[in-house]
Amino acid sequence: MTFLCATFSILLSLISVSWAAESEVIPPGDLADSASLQEATRVLEEEIKLAAKPQTYVFIDLVANAILIKGRGVELHRIPIERWSGSDLSRLAAPRRLRERPQVNRRKIDHTAVTEQDPISLVDMPTTFTLKFAPLLTILVLSNTDGNLWQWTLQQGRVWWGRLTAWGQILRTGAMSPPPPSLNLTVSLDHAQSLAWTVTEGMPFLIRRPTP
Repeated sequence: MTFLCATFSILLSLISVSWAAESEVIPPGDLADSASLQEATRVLEEEIKLAAKPQTYVFIDLVANAILIKGRGVELHRIPIERWSGSDLSRLAAPRRLRERPQVNRRKIDHTAVTEQDPISLVDMPTTFTLKFAPLLTILVLSNTDGNLWQWTLQQGRVWWGRLTAWGQILRTGAMSPPPPSLNLTVSLDHAQSLAWTVTEGMPFLIRRPTP
């Protein structure tokens, strides 16, 4: 019974996510697009497997520009994606598992303090961070800088550092094999911190890819 409920929830969520943003509504012509139907079928099959287990997982929908935190096929939290870019998306058919959660700049504990010190909270979470997965995948989460030149410069430095690292690996090893798939996701500052707070080591990620 739980399995059937999860499957039904997934079907509803796929429909609602696709129509969530006015700018991302799937046109009727896509229903006759074999590539779109094949991708939707793949996502449904993979999510049914994830929803069959008592776990929380992340569904990144690059068609509807949304990051969904889900459990048993039910949407628990939605994060809008403002913009994204990626490479080798064709290699992202299977779900990935997060190797480790984002690092947090922990506050220094003052052992001489008399009053109780505040625990780590959402505001302590990073606003720009890299998520690494198995099988190999790198997701760089960037927050909207709102015109802040310094923050924009730091974020672009992270992007280029990732590219230089990949190129350096090729130069050192002489291997011409392509670098692992990668995604750059830009969200609001609050949503970046929310995502960093939510994800945990070993959490599954499923990605819905746009079709050409």
